[in-house]
Amino acid sequence: MSQDTQSTTWKSQAGYVWAMIGSAVGFANILSFSAQVYKNGGGAYLIPYLMALFLLGIPLLILEGIIGCRLKAPLVEAYHYAWGRIGKTIGWLAVLACLTIGGFYIVLTGYSVAYTYFAATNAIPTDTKEFFVHQFLKITPSLSDFGQLSWPIFLSTLAVVIATWFVLVRQVKDGIEKICSIFMPLLAVMMTLFAVTVTFLPGGLDGWKYYLTPDFSKLLDPSLWRDVFGQLFFSLSLGLGIIVGYSRHTGKETNIPRAMLFVALGDTLVSFISGAAIFGCLAHISYVQNIPFTTILNTDSTFEIGFVVFPQILKFFGPFLSQILGVVFFFCIFIAGVTGVFSIVESIAGNVEVEFQTTRKKAVTATLAALMALATLFCMGNASHMMDALVPMVIGTNMLIGGLALIVAFQYHYAPIKNDPAWTIGNRLSFFAWSLRTAAPVLLGVILIGNLMQEFHTFDLAKGIRWSWLVIAIVLSASMAYRNKQTQIERMKVYGI
Repeated sequence: MSQDTQSTTWKSQAGYVWAMIGSAVGFANILSFSAQVYKNGGGAYLIPYLMALFLLGIPLLILEGIIGCRLKAPLVEAYHYAWGRIGKTIGWLAVLACLTIGGFYIVLTGYSVAYTYFAATNAIPTDTKEFFVHQFLKITPSLSDFGQLSWPIFLSTLAVVIATWFVLVRQVKDGIEKICSIFMPLLAVMMTLFAVTVTFLPGGLDGWKYYLTPDFSKLLDPSLWRDVFGQLFFSLSLGLGIIVGYSRHTGKETNIPRAMLFVALGDTLVSFISGAAIFGCLAHISYVQNIPFTTILNTDSTFEIGFVVFPQILKFFGPFLSQILGVVFFFCIFIAGVTGVFSIVESIAGNVEVEFQTTRKKAVTATLAALMALATLFCMGNASHMMDALVPMVIGTNMLIGGLALIVAFQYHYAPIKNDPAWTIGNRLSFFAWSLRTAAPVLLGVILIGNLMQEFHTFDLAKGIRWSWLVIAIVLSASMAYRNKQTQIERMKVYGI
């Protein structure tokens, strides 16, 4: 390993794990996990969730971790080692997906910045839906109507971009590692205190009963199992090379399987604690309003729960407590969002740095400039329609293809990763290696086929946009893959690998 590579490694394995947890934990952990539990059988939902985690989530986390750790390369270069320029095309496709996801993910993180301020100043009116949809989002009736720019969203997004730049232009041990090592434990403590506080409110203790009491009849619904496996896959950002991007900065001695078990545990605990906090709030409202618990939440939209339903919930806590809980809650969403932004930008910038042989500072600056340009489009009135159009492709079909490609390339084709000692216990394959080579491809294939069947059932403008995105992304990816004529050996010499 070169001196330059040594200077960019994580200071400690704990710092790497905290950064990885920051990458995994996102809006879905705090907002939508509880909604999924609420509508899918309470504690019974944890059964398919844990099965998905061990059969699909952890094995793919380990695979991406080993690729980055052993090859010391971002995703595009790693694919180059395995499949040449065809592999690079697949890698660039994942990078372009990250760029698109980052464009709206930074905006969504900006929502939490704005709402932290709104909560602190008690500026959210009683009609939370009118405020969020029309005053904040300035939403238009259709995808084709761009509408006008929302300045609160634009300025909040710009603040996130600037903060991200100051963190990421430093080496990972001085930027990402320090921030995540502070923010992620802080997030866990704040959400735990939040959950404990609402538990002791009138009726709040009943939230645990509703949360953990299983309705096993829900497990008979096949769509639940497919959705759980798909949701976990997307939640952990698998198939996009984000984990590869962080793991390339690890030392050779890093125990990747153990680190990924900690990451999975941390991600699950944040989801579980956040769910307990939300259920406690709902139980308190049920008690105060004397209404059935099962009738309170009637949406599973992540952002409607966060920015419409939860501000309504806060009104029941009185002016003083609602401000405190509101600031804590939205700041927790901000932490989950901005640490995810770090991982997305690091993944893109790492590939730009290596492929275009530039400095980290220039790569981060160029990446954030491109993301801010894209993000501006998602500050317009039709942004939510545009996100709905793109998400099924960039955080759906494309990620599933990426996951399958990783398994085929690095478990069936590229021997150095396939035969890595981390996959064996004694003389036998580990459970995670077995799952990755047998169960995971089947599960991903079934989910992918289900998604494609839904896609081709009908056709509209939104589907036209997402499939156009795929065609354009493939053309751009192939162009970049065949652009550089430098050989793999020369590149390895340049970067001291």
